[in-house]
Amino acid sequence: FVYHSAGAQLRCHHCGRTSAPPERCPACGSSRIRYFGAGTQRVEAEVRARFPGLRGARMDSDTLGARRGFELVYDQFRDGEVDVLVGTQLAAKGLDLPSVTLAAVVTADVTLNLPDYLAPERTFQLLAQVAGRAGRGELPGRVIIQTYAADHYAVRAAVHLDIDWFADEELARRRLLGYPPASHLARLLVADPNRERAESRGREAATAVAIPGVDVHRPGPSYVPRRAGRWRFQVVIRAAREADRAAALERVPAGVAIDVDPESLL
Repeated sequence: FVYHSAGAQLRCHHCGRTSAPPERCPACGSSRIRYFGAGTQRVEAEVRARFPGLRGARMDSDTLGARRGFELVYDQFRDGEVDVLVGTQLAAKGLDLPSVTLAAVVTADVTLNLPDYLAPERTFQLLAQVAGRAGRGELPGRVIIQTYAADHYAVRAAVHLDIDWFADEELARRRLLGYPPASHLARLLVADPNRERAESRGREAATAVAIPGVDVHRPGPSYVPRRAGRWRFQVVIRAAREADRAAALERVPAGVAIDVDPESLL
């Protein structure tokens, strides 16, 4: 389930099922439940407060918005003018900085708990990429991963940088749940200024593609349910045979966007 503050409900983006948020933890019975997050600005502020002697910088979408923002921060970090770099996934990919000896991931569960069957794969990729930023020079590196799911196979495989172990675990689950490469997916997306009409068009699309050999997930709100003033509903179809998927897609109503072999279900 994903918590939605609008309407205060829990919703599954895979099947569309909804539930009221629990007033008490179903595991321990505690009523101390709250919703919180930690973005790059919050982390940067914590670093400055706890380590005032260190010079920090941030690399995220805000810095990219400025002219030469990425290059400026990268150059400062590379030249030793910045001691601590706080960033989103942008900071994990492609930076070759031999002087870095410590890398850390804050709340690695953010990507792990996304409502997408690719979440474990992307989590493993991200953690492995972050680990690759430390110890690239002559000095050894250390990596710290903060997570509530330390026993998850994606996290454990990333800690050991064991691609084969992760692939064996992930492929077994993909086959069990019927996700690629054990099946062929397509995502249908309906966007409309009117929420009820968008949902109705989603139901029509789901009915149209429901043919033998095709598993249809009933329409549910997209991970980003409203964008540019338009409500977004999606239908996911899954078929063991590519020919069955193709036959279903031929029946998609006009005005419905089709994403074949989607890179993400978000």
